[in-house]
Formats: sequence, C-alpha cells, structure tokens
Amino acid sequence: MKDHMQRLAQTVGLAQEIQNIKDDLEELPAKVRQLESEFEAVEAQYQQKKSALEKAESEAKRHKSDIEGDATTLKVKEERLHTIKTTKEYQAVLKEIATGKTSVKDREAAIVKYLGEAEGLKSEVAPLESRRQELNSSLQDERSQIKDRLDELSQKLGLLEIQLNEQLSSLPEDIRHKYLRIQGKRQPPAAKLSEGTCQECFMSVPPQLYIEIRKTFEIHSCPNCHRLLFLDL
Repeated sequence: MKDHMQRLAQTVGLAQEIQNIKDDLEELPAKVRQLESEFEAVEAQYQQKKSALEKAESEAKRHKSDIEGDATTLKVKEERLHTIKTTKEYQAVLKEIATGKTSVKDREAAIVKYLGEAEGLKSEVAPLESRRQELNSSLQDERSQIKDRLDELSQKLGLLEIQLNEQLSSLPEDIRHKYLRIQGKRQPPAAKLSEGTCQECFMSVPPQLYIEIRKTFEIHSCPNCHRLLFLDL
C-alpha cells in the first residue's frame, strides 16, 4: 500500500511538472506577440512621419524648382520691356512681371513652411527610427531565444509524458482507472493529505479516515472534492 501511495505521489508530481511546461509553452510565444505588437505600433508611427517628411521635402523642392523657372521667365519679360513700343503692351508686361514676383514670394513662403514642417518631422522621425531598430533587434533576439527554449521544453515534455505513462501503468488498475476518471473532471486528480486536510480543496477529512490512511497507507478519495489522497512520505 505504501508503495502504491508513493507511486501516486510521483505520478502527481510528474503531471504537475508536465502542466508547468505546457503553461510555459503557451506563455513564451506571448512575449514575442507583445514585442511584435509594440514594434508594429512604432513602425506605423515611423512610416506615417517618414511619409509626411518626404512629402514636405518634396513640396519644398518642387517650389524651389518652380521659383527657378519663374526667375527665368521674369528675366525674359524684364528684358522685353526695353523693346516694347506701345504703352498698353508695356503696362501688360509690367503686370505680368508683378504677378510673377508675387508668385515667387508665395512660393518662397511655401518653401519656408515646408522646410519648417520637415525639420519638425525630422525631430520626430529620429527617435522613432531608433526605437524601431531597438525593438526589431529585441524581437529577433527574443524569437531566437524562445525558439531554443521551446525546443528544449518540447523535448523535456516528451520525456516526462513517457515517464508519466510508465508511472500510471505501475499503479494498481483500480487506482489508475479512478485517477484517469477524475482527471477528466478536475486537475490535479490527486491531492496531498496534510494534518488531516486535503491540500486541494482545503477541507478536513473525517478523523477516522485520516487515521486509517496514516495507518494502512491505503488510497482513499477526499469526501469533499473526490480527489485521490496521498501522504507526503
């Protein structure tokens, strides 16, 4: 009887160790998902700011190019003034020149505006780029470490499950059947009995039952939660 109780205790220990590994196998990928989520959020901000920066710089460049074109056009029109013979045509060209100069000023103001926006965006993009690279590096390292850890745990899990099956097979048939039946309803299917109290439901068993278990080492069920009871031998 004592031997059976020891085997039951060992079975419970193996089952608990297996469950712990399964919990770890579920939790480890969650760390990667958390990093991936954080990286994706930073990446989205980075791409948004970078796109806005590129647009501001592009607009500033476009207006600068337009100013160069306008300057050439104005120069041609100003040279034309010396060859114009009628007042009406002269006034019309003067008006065109004035409009061109206003356009240049507007474009210069736009350049200042877009360059200002670009500078502000650069100050936002730089830390995002740094954080993006940092998270990407951490993500790659974490993926590598977790893969190694998952492989290690999976291998260990396989060995423990073999041991558990062997341990279950060594139990008396009636005890094994009870263990497996209870296993389908609650975990763990067996509980340590300490000072007359079941350590899973924390209810006291009848004193006479406690005395009998300590005396005979016979495996009984907890009257409250129905788990198989074993002593810490």
